[in-house]
Formats: sequence, structure tokens, C-alpha cells
Amino acid sequence: MKVVTVTLNPAIDKTVVVPNFRPERVVRAKEVYIYPSGKGVNVARVLVRLDVPAICLGFIGGYFGKFLADGLTREGIEHDFTTVSDETRINLTIRDPETGLEVHLVEPGSKVTDEDWQRFVATYKRHLEGASWVVLCGSLPPGAPVDAYAQLIAIANEKDIRCALDTSGEALRRGVEAKPKLVKPNRQELAELVGSELANEEGLRSAVTKVHELGVDIVVVSLGKEGAIGSDGTNLWKATPFPIKVVNTIGSGDALLGGLIFALLKEMPFEEALKFAVATGTANTLVDGPCYIDLRDLHEIWSETSVRRL
Repeated sequence: MKVVTVTLNPAIDKTVVVPNFRPERVVRAKEVYIYPSGKGVNVARVLVRLDVPAICLGFIGGYFGKFLADGLTREGIEHDFTTVSDETRINLTIRDPETGLEVHLVEPGSKVTDEDWQRFVATYKRHLEGASWVVLCGSLPPGAPVDAYAQLIAIANEKDIRCALDTSGEALRRGVEAKPKLVKPNRQELAELVGSELANEEGLRSAVTKVHELGVDIVVVSLGKEGAIGSDGTNLWKATPFPIKVVNTIGSGDALLGGLIFALLKEMPFEEALKFAVATGTANTLVDGPCYIDLRDLHEIWSETSVRRL
């Protein structure tokens, strides 16, 4: 039941908490949090907390790359990263708990050469042995092939291994063409993929149908605090969490995807899997740091999350 998570462009996430933030020359932080991160890394963290074996693959480099790998080792998360010469990126979030402001400063990532890519693909192929799912997440680092995810999906499809894709822009469009089992865009990413605005439920329904027509079996669209809609090609459902006081939003979409993969591995009915996924994403908002969910919170939120057919 191993899950392979691919984060081609992982990061160190640094959150600086600044009450009553003002853009002045000297800004003093009250708290600072630093975590190994990246979308697939976060998915793996959720799965491991749910007692599902997962391994992280991707590119790391330099001092910060070692910091990331060592941090995952301390958490008990398996990894086999491909090293590159550039430093792993740091993504900085400034959070003001008084106003709810969150500003995200996102670096482009380490440059990848053709030789780096070929070394990664060899590692990826090796870890597909015995995998139940491959989860492909996040942006592409500079220098990576624009069809990187499409290549990786095609390799997994040849071995009948289910793939989940969570990315954006051209990487998403190319990836969908390779027919992954599941895609999880947010509303804006889905709108860009289908080329239309999604102002209401009918627009969302039409867009989900278009993605199914491209050969994707499961489509789940994260809607932030509104929850998510999801379709298994038979019915369209919406899962909605009850309102809670949000501490952190970073990694909530990744937590949702991790919860969804867990629920599908457990063969839950699709509507219950969507409900569990939304509960997992919501549980993430209660804790500082991406996907350090508390299982007691998760099960309580799961029981309170509603789901209905659209």
C-alpha cells in the first residue's frame, strides 16, 4: 500500500508571525516557524500520520536541501531525493494574526539540468515497484521539462499504477493529457485548464465534465473554506466543513489530497472519501505548519462535515 509522492520543487517553509504588521523598515516578529515542505512532501506527511507508508521523491540541493531531508528523517518520513547543484528554495509567509493577513513570498526553486532529470527518472522508476498510488504535486523547477508530469504519468500508467496530479498552468494541461486517475485543482486552476470562468455550481459542473472527457476518472476541486466538490464520473458531490477559527492555511489543499488518497486506499464510498478529504484539509487549518494534523481533531471534524449530491 505504499504511496510515492513526487515534489519536483520542494521548499523550506518559513512563517513569520507579526501582530499588527506594517511595511516599515524594521519589523519585529513575535514567532517564527520553519518546516520541510512542498506539496508532495505535505501529502506524504499526512499519509504517514494516518499510518500509510509514503516516500518523497524530487530535487534538493545545498544546505537547505540537507535541512529539508534531515527534517523528514526526524519525522520518520522516507525520502530518496535527487541532488542538484543549486540551493533548495525558501518560501516565506508573513502572517498577522490580528488582521488575518497572509503574504506568501515564493522563490522559483533550484535549476534542473537534463542530466539531473534523467537521474530523477531512474530513481522514480525504481520506486514504482509495489506502489499503490503516485501523487505528483506542485510547480516545476527551472529547467525541468514542461511535460515532466506527463512523462511520469505515462511511466506509471504502463505499470497500471494510479496517479494523482495537483499542479497548475501548462504543467497541469500537459499532465491531464497523459490521463492520470485523479486531478485536484483549485477553482482558479480548473478555470485556466478549461478556459472559462467558474462563477457558480453549474459552471463547476460543466468544467468537471470537460476534465472527465479528457480521460480523468476522479476530479476533486478544492474551494478553500467552502470545502470541495468531487466527481467519480457518476455523481457530483460537495463536502462542506463547519466553520472554525483558522490558525494556518498553508498546506490545506495538500492535506485534503492526502486525506483523499487515504480514503481511496481504504475503499470508502466516494462521497465519504470526499467528506474525509475535506475534514483533513480543515484539520490542517487548526495547527501551525503544513499538514501536522491532529488525528483527534480530524475525526471530530469528519463527523461534523456535511456532504450532498449536486
